Amino acid sequence: MEHSVPSIARPKARGLVDLLLFLGVVAMFSLSGFALEFFGIPYNSPGGSIITKIHPATYLFVMALGLAVIANPNPVAYMFDLMARCLGSTFLLVACILLWIFISRFKGDQPASFLIDAIMVAAIIYMLFADVGDRSRLHIARTVHILMVVNCCLSLVEGLSGWRLFPFVLNDREQEWEYRATALLGHPLGGALATGVYTIILTTVSNVRGLGARWRVPVILLCMAAMPFIGSRVSFLIVYATVATVLGLKFLMFLRGGEVSKRMLVSVLLVLPLVTLTLFVLYQAGIFDNFLNRFVNDKGSAQSRVVLFRLFEDISLRNLLLGYRLISLDTQVRLNGLAEGIENSWAGHALRFGVVMTAVLWFGIAGWFVDMLRAAGRGAILPLAYIFLILSTTVGISGKSNMMSVPAVIMLALIGKGRETVSSGHVTNSANDVLSRIGRGTPVAGAGGVRLPSQCQS
Repeated sequence: MEHSVPSIARPKARGLVDLLLFLGVVAMFSLSGFALEFFGIPYNSPGGSIITKIHPATYLFVMALGLAVIANPNPVAYMFDLMARCLGSTFLLVACILLWIFISRFKGDQPASFLIDAIMVAAIIYMLFADVGDRSRLHIARTVHILMVVNCCLSLVEGLSGWRLFPFVLNDREQEWEYRATALLGHPLGGALATGVYTIILTTVSNVRGLGARWRVPVILLCMAAMPFIGSRVSFLIVYATVATVLGLKFLMFLRGGEVSKRMLVSVLLVLPLVTLTLFVLYQAGIFDNFLNRFVNDKGSAQSRVVLFRLFEDISLRNLLLGYRLISLDTQVRLNGLAEGIENSWAGHALRFGVVMTAVLWFGIAGWFVDMLRAAGRGAILPLAYIFLILSTTVGISGKSNMMSVPAVIMLALIGKGRETVSSGHVTNSANDVLSRIGRGTPVAGAGGVRLPSQCQS
């Protein structure tokens, strides 16, 4: 038995498995729910087969994972080995299955299929990346960069022109009044989350797979320019605050005598005035009026995130343990004036499923977060914190969305470590992220000057 495990746990090349994973990533980033509806697949709208309610990318990921297990010379041993190495994700899958059984048995009025695309597929993605080769991971990373850049460009075009690649349709009604861009990633909240995770990684992590150093600053600026047109206020504030903090830290290090390349210095001196002038011109032209008006008059959106906790007042013991019936919960939501629904994933879980099954699900999600930290290192701390905050201010994973799966692909492809590193827990570069670099380095006499990197470093 000891002789067979290494050969099972270390697949050299997976061919078709990696191809299916690659196609799944492309489908996830390019076929939003709006795109599927546009092509005649009732993914979000009522009616249609249960088959149409699951995203095509999910089918590809499940096929890839199934093939990876079946094609192994010892599939049973490999499956258990994979589950042991992805313990948090395994527990998340088990938690979702238990919740599905609970909903089917005690919550016949509520759908359970949302668990597949919203939560379970994130665990499957983690398992697939556990044994992906460096070459395939690099191809996926480059594809993610291309798709994110295309999404940001489309967001700018949609925001400036009013034209949409795919109609913004909710509840069978096109939201013609909406200014927010949907582009490739679909609903603005999901698009803003993915763009924010991507921008934070590029801003805070030194070594990002698949992107040359010369392209990093232009891509970050492109993402920041697209954020107001995608329209999520919380995402916008967090991303801009993160970028401002990192720039402030770099400036502080510069004042202390830190090394600054000539290219970076020239870029800042040229780009900063140009960006300032461009923003001023766009502001005067009224381009940002719709976005800024959301801060001035949000139609009670921010207040509703506080009011929703009134739903827990005077809650009965049965509803506390098992959750509300759907019709009773909808009534309470309307009576409390929550026009946008329960915009908090965690509150949505507790109110719908009760504290017992919600606790099981939350422990599973926490296990997945731990897996992501193990796979991506400390560079994943800020992106994961950002994901948690956004999920706490949106319907998020308490409904059908890709707000865990898309960020999972971005992090695992761009900063995820290889299987050997994850299994051993060894970190090859402990100062890869901005959190690890805070306080590092010794101030140099004559701080404030420009000092180029030395040719020889110890």
